Amino acid sequence: MRRGRLSIMPPAVVTCDGSYVQTRDSASPCAGCDPASVTMSDVLLRGKRLVARVVLLQSICALPVALLYFVFEDPRAGLAALAGGLIVAAGSALFGWRMFKPGIAAGATLTTAMYAAVALKWLWFMLALYLAIARLKLEAAPLLIGMAAGFAGYWLALGRLGRRK
Repeated sequence: MRRGRLSIMPPAVVTCDGSYVQTRDSASPCAGCDPASVTMSDVLLRGKRLVARVVLLQSICALPVALLYFVFEDPRAGLAALAGGLIVAAGSALFGWRMFKPGIAAGATLTTAMYAAVALKWLWFMLALYLAIARLKLEAAPLLIGMAAGFAGYWLALGRLGRRK
């Protein structure tokens, strides 16, 4: 530490792509020095993987419900249950796409992205439910039960991710 300066963190140099940070104390005098990797370098990749896992688990949770309706009711009820689960999975995919679109940004930008993502998801739900019930004439009960199975997939993914360390 230099005389007269009280610093908690050493000064850092951020590279042009923002994925690496190098402290001045650890920098070698040569131009091609190795920057130290930080966890921010893979935030976007981890966000995309998270969305993919949630969407996949929601789709997987909707399949058994659709198969049960298909076997014990009729194929049209099974299709409605599958459509309900896929509506929820597509809504989560839209939410994740819009939420992680800004990348690493300021708090106000991320808050706006979150509000836009929630609005887009609910707009999708309203449009998809209208199309499924009013236009495609799918049965409402299996459709809503399939949606509930998709939402259960979200909660399972959330619980599974919470146990990870």
